[in-house]
Amino acid sequence: MTNRINFYKSPIDRELLRKLNKRSNFHGFVQSLGILTLYLTTTALSLYFFLGKMWIPMLIACYLHAMFTSFLGMESSVHELSHKTPFKTRWINEFFYGLFCLLTWNNPIHFRESHRRHHQMTAFKGRDMEVILTPAPFGFMDFFSWFTFDWKKFVMIMRGNAVLVSGRDIPDIFFWEPLFEKDDSRRSKMILWARLQFLLHIILTTFFVMNGLWVLIFTVSCSYFFATFLGRSTGMVQHIGLKSDVPDWRINCHTMIFGPVMQFLYWKMNYHIEHHTYAAVPFYNLKELHEAMKADCPVPVKGYFRGVGKILELIRKQRKDPDWCYIPEMPEGAAPAKME
Repeated sequence: MTNRINFYKSPIDRELLRKLNKRSNFHGFVQSLGILTLYLTTTALSLYFFLGKMWIPMLIACYLHAMFTSFLGMESSVHELSHKTPFKTRWINEFFYGLFCLLTWNNPIHFRESHRRHHQMTAFKGRDMEVILTPAPFGFMDFFSWFTFDWKKFVMIMRGNAVLVSGRDIPDIFFWEPLFEKDDSRRSKMILWARLQFLLHIILTTFFVMNGLWVLIFTVSCSYFFATFLGRSTGMVQHIGLKSDVPDWRINCHTMIFGPVMQFLYWKMNYHIEHHTYAAVPFYNLKELHEAMKADCPVPVKGYFRGVGKILELIRKQRKDPDWCYIPEMPEGAAPAKME
């Protein structure tokens, strides 16, 4: 196992941090049930229009459903629940974590360990397998697929799941080699989850076919791989364009200020420097954490569209010069960047 990296952490008051670390079942339920309600509402609308043979409204409802489904997966819901921070009560957190993983072909055992390593080795080449910074790994066809069928995401997720179903764990979803050693009990649990997940989707698909509910095959088992542009674009503004191999989250993470709708869908992960610096702080306290840290962090871009525009500009620069990367400026009075 690779040794942990000593990252710089912006200092904040200890009592404030203790307050911000407190978890709330109420806030966890509001967020989780809100996201689940969007998922179920668009599923119900898709089914209603399908049964009424209203094909154009059905296609619109299915497209909206796919847009919201992307926020159930590792892009936001699965991601935050993997940290065990949204709920005060552990089993409630694990219930929603497992549910959202099932609905999006994610593996809770795999993702939790993979993401833990991402936090420990953020953007270090050859050590953080979840993040690729330079050159930015997106081209025109990638962006086009995000509005239609996201074939790269499909291949990544389903290839990894198929391998696990076969009883192997390489190639890994993110190419950890391997994620778990052979004698680690989590490896067998990860494989069992993949097999049960495949079985569940087969049972549901069979039921839908037998009852002529064809649209539910898409909404339940396929929608995670379509119309992914909102989930992909919010994920894109986390690390892209920044410098690798730097032990300072202010340098290898973007924080951006989003409006209330995007913040809700994205579980406030737009406060990404803050999330990495104090990962035990629940998402609903990240705005307050941002206020406590902002004097020691780069000035954030305000607005989802401005944020995406900034990342696209960084990608264009990297297309011209693959060795170039963006290094944020620190405000006056902030600690200097820890570059090595």
